[in-house]
Amino acid sequence: MHLKHLIKKEKYKRIVNLKKKYKFSDFELVTNYGLFSGDTNLFKTLAIYDILKQTSKVKGDIIELGIHKGNTSLLIRKILSIFKIRKKLYLLDHFKGLIHYNKEDTKLSEKFKGKFVGKKQQIEAFLNFFNFKNYKIINKDATTLKPGFFGKKKFSLAYFDMDLYEPTIRALETIDKNISVGGLIVFDEGHKRLWSERFAIQDFLKKNKKYKKIYIDKNRQPDVMLKKIKK
Repeated sequence: MHLKHLIKKEKYKRIVNLKKKYKFSDFELVTNYGLFSGDTNLFKTLAIYDILKQTSKVKGDIIELGIHKGNTSLLIRKILSIFKIRKKLYLLDHFKGLIHYNKEDTKLSEKFKGKFVGKKQQIEAFLNFFNFKNYKIINKDATTLKPGFFGKKKFSLAYFDMDLYEPTIRALETIDKNISVGGLIVFDEGHKRLWSERFAIQDFLKKNKKYKKIYIDKNRQPDVMLKKIKK
């Protein structure tokens, strides 16, 4: 496992040990977010809140590509609900995990081949538990996407978390015309050495001058976004 992942895992183990030492119940674990959330999770929450506020007035809905277990999906949906941002959430995944490796992908990332398999039924169960209605799950392999797939639909925000080169570049080429001016394409792993989203971003920008690349935080997630500055 990559060193940073080992360090993160060790920190989580320490949090669990604190829970046990001071006899917190599972209920208290869920309800005491300030105590148990690490800086990684808190940063992601605040960053996504800021991104949603930035794009709240931009024309279009929101799409997440690569949803795994639905953690980011539910976070986005909850923030939309709390702040009454009336946008539909689209969630695209093929629920087969990381399978599309090619020469652009890093050797380090091959350790995760076949990992991160999500379950559509599980994600729907959580969305239904919180009584969320304004969403649509698209069961689709991103490598099969082609320009025109989304028709005339507009998106103010596209959140990419597919890690690998081919699904990322295909999705970027497909969704480009659907992103509104002022809209954002945000990457969970756009600057990480472990993954190849960064190579897909580079190749996309070589052919596309309509976006401005912005670093959010190089050491956390999300880390990079592209802002559409012209049609």
